Amino acid sequence: MSDAVILGVTGIVVSGVIGPAVAAWLSRRAELSRFRRDQVVYQRDQLKALLDEAAILLAKGPTNLRLLREAAPESPERRRATEWLGEVFPIGQRLQLWLPRDHAAVQVYDRVREALVTTAKTAHPSETDAALDHFDELRGDFLDQARLLLATPPAKGGAL
Repeated sequence: MSDAVILGVTGIVVSGVIGPAVAAWLSRRAELSRFRRDQVVYQRDQLKALLDEAAILLAKGPTNLRLLREAAPESPERRRATEWLGEVFPIGQRLQLWLPRDHAAVQVYDRVREALVTTAKTAHPSETDAALDHFDELRGDFLDQARLLLATPPAKGGAL
């Protein structure tokens, strides 16, 4: 066989078989990479929305705790405050869907929730003021952790 035939057959094999196979492999790899990036963006958006919801819920804490103490038992304000109190625990559970239990933001949120429960159980006004101060401090810690979490770029593997 001549060099021209070998070169021609090699060119046909490369352009007809190997070339498209390499192009398809590179295309699949690019699509998978794009999919992973989109998933990370979606997960971060969902986590951001949940952290916003938690921040709003915690911001209503002092007002709702006072309503639980001072509002009439059958009043709409007390009913709303009771509903609010029922939302505090599920937010913590939802955080654990997106973050590991030992993540700092989850741990701080749990401490804030415990402070709310403690504050709700205090009977004396002076104890309530001290408990609310402690709650405010923990709420600030949670917001700091949430801000840090959202400011940190995702890990190379795409983990939050």
